[in-house]
Amino acid sequence: MHPHYSGGMNTLLKLPTDMTNRRGLTLLLTADQARAGITELIAALVLSGPLFVLAASEWLPAYELTFKLRKKTLEVRETLNRLFTVRASTCYRLLDSLVNIPPKGEPILVLDFLHTFYDPDIPLPVRFYKLRECCRHLKGLALHRPVIVMTQAMPKEEYQKFFPALHSIADRTLSIEPELEQISQPALF
Repeated sequence: MHPHYSGGMNTLLKLPTDMTNRRGLTLLLTADQARAGITELIAALVLSGPLFVLAASEWLPAYELTFKLRKKTLEVRETLNRLFTVRASTCYRLLDSLVNIPPKGEPILVLDFLHTFYDPDIPLPVRFYKLRECCRHLKGLALHRPVIVMTQAMPKEEYQKFFPALHSIADRTLSIEPELEQISQPALF
């Protein structure tokens, strides 16, 4: 069983503070895409030091991140210079990106990790092979630095196939569940 955290935009900021100060692989499961919370987390992490972000989907916060940083520091440009980003649009590119990350350095945040493995144009055995190799490289990187891997829990059959390999290499697994919004019924009179 792994800890569950529920909350809205600030949930990711309430995660254990030592998450990026110690080596190992932390797996963060989100019930939704949690874009605002991820942007807040990236802002908080890059304000505390260098950060390497590997996006396994098309989404990376740019404007939103700059806007969040402007609220917290006057040194926006200097802060953004500590952020290193790479996009990997296929499982092939994801593996290449992981292989090319130096073994020691800044913390790593991987966004939407399982996303590239859902591509039906790539044969399933190839996707499984690439997933195992990516997991092997993630585990190796986590020996020397903090690695945070985020993925969205999904009811898809493919998710059920791929998730166990990722979960098996995690030192810590945390589930982030969205905050239930208060539903208010308008008065009739």
